[in-house]
Formats: sequence, structure tokens, C-alpha cells
Amino acid sequence: MNWKLPNQLTVCRIGLAAVFFVLLGLFQPGTAAGPVLLISALVVFVVAGVTDFLDGHIARKMHVESAFGRIVDPFVDKVLIVGAFAMLAGSNFYAPDASGAEGDLPHWLTGGMLSVVQAWMVVAVLAREFIVSAIRGYSESCGKEFPATYAGKIKMIVQLVAIGTVLVQIALLPEAAWAIYMKVAMVWLAVVVTVVSGLAYVGKARKLLILEPTE
Repeated sequence: MNWKLPNQLTVCRIGLAAVFFVLLGLFQPGTAAGPVLLISALVVFVVAGVTDFLDGHIARKMHVESAFGRIVDPFVDKVLIVGAFAMLAGSNFYAPDASGAEGDLPHWLTGGMLSVVQAWMVVAVLAREFIVSAIRGYSESCGKEFPATYAGKIKMIVQLVAIGTVLVQIALLPEAAWAIYMKVAMVWLAVVVTVVSGLAYVGKARKLLILEPTE
């Protein structure tokens, strides 16, 4: 492996993702340690995001792009995002007896989840990544490049903001109605943008997906 700084940052992000998941897994609502764990998770998440920006920027600036970076970097990004949604849909974020603004919201909107992230949302996010990866792999096997689209980049930004919003609201603004509404809006927006960006990829690759007529 080309052990240059960009690849070191990518490997570092794998470790950060593991720490992030552990912190989310340890969270329990209503405990004194809960907010500390979530803020710590947020800090780790932000640092991971910064390393994601830096490794690509440094690789391009220093002209040290490598096959390892091209393959592992987007893989780690997917693990971090999908893993975050999966952890936020865990049983430790289940709060069916929420009160105040949170309790007044329709159940279908929150699913009884403190994080608002429901199991079907995790499936939608994961399915999108599987579909796009399959399309990209098939395209490249046909000798055709399939670069990231603006829809994919927007999707990534919205997902990052949604995850950060959830962590900040639960940890620091648990009773603020405006923060709760923003959390709900951002999570749902992230899911919608994820699905739409997946459809955009499918539309872009529609020529590759057309099957030859059978005899």
C-alpha cells in the first residue's frame, strides 16, 4: 500500500468511525453521561469529516492519489454514514413516552425514536448505497467511468448535517421545541435526498441498465 499521508488519514478515519459507534452504543437517555457521550460522538464525527476533506485535498495537491484511496475512502464514508443511521435507530434511542413537543408529534413522523431515525430509513440509506455501488461497478466493468454527481455530494452534506443536528438536539437542547422540529425536518430531508439521489444515479445509468431483448 502507498503509505502516504492521505492514506494514513483514511485509515485513521476507520478508527474514528469505530470510536463514534461505541460512543453512540453506550448512550442511554435520561442519564448524566448521555449528553457527554453524544457530544463526544459529535466531536469524533466532525474530526472524521475533516479528515475526509483533508485526505482528498492533500492527495490531489501532492499528486499522490492511489488505488487504495480511491477504493477505501468512499467505502469508509459509507460505513460512517450508514453506521451512524443504524446506531441512531438502535433500541437505546427508542423513547415511546416522550413528552412536550416531541411527544406531540405524530408517531409515523418519529417512530417513537428519540433520534427520529427509524429502521426503514436505515434500509433506504443502505439500499441506495448498494444500488449506486452496483451501478458504478457494472459501469466500470464496461470500461465507462461513472463519477460522483452533484446529487450525491448534496446527499452527503445533508446526511452529515442531519446526524449532527440529532446529536446536538438530544445532548444540548432536549426540551427546545424549535430544535426538535429542526431535528425531525433534517432527518426526513436526509432520507428524501438520499432516495432522490439514488434515483438520479439510476437515471444517469439507464442506458447501462437496459437489458437486451431475449429471443
